[in-house]
Amino acid sequence: MNSCSQCSAPCRPESFLQRLGQRDDKRKDSSQTQTQVQDKSPGLQEEDVQAVELLRKNIESRLKVALPTDLASALTDGVVLCHLANHVRPRSVPSIHVPSPAVPKLTMAKCRRNVENFLEACRRIGVPQSDLCLPLHILEEKGLPLVAGTVSALLQLAPPRHSVSTTTATGSSPV
Repeated sequence: MNSCSQCSAPCRPESFLQRLGQRDDKRKDSSQTQTQVQDKSPGLQEEDVQAVELLRKNIESRLKVALPTDLASALTDGVVLCHLANHVRPRSVPSIHVPSPAVPKLTMAKCRRNVENFLEACRRIGVPQSDLCLPLHILEEKGLPLVAGTVSALLQLAPPRHSVSTTTATGSSPV
């Protein structure tokens, strides 16, 4: 059917399907950053994708860091999450295992300790048990929307960013 280019009528449905397939391929290539989130968790709903993007924005704005496109793998070692808990309440995670230049990848045991320390800090700060994700959601890069829910609940308990400067500037003290 390669000689179909000479006769236009029978080729139109085939060429339309080819164009449609090519258009779908272009869409897949252009929206690769969005589909990477969906590839990690194949059943993500639209609200889950929005929750994950909100998670990314919250972490980046609070910690002033740029996260890679694969958010799940960036959170797997628990380092970013522990820093976030310490941002909400200083010293809530007393010990964080951080990769070094000599050993750039943490062992699974250290990753697990970081994640468990983060979840324990969330409990102590006041995140309800029902809002806490499980360690496997973070460690196995599954359940990123649940991690987003935990971080959202944690950030709701965070003090407002500028409240310290406004209360000290007015000089009012609670009686």
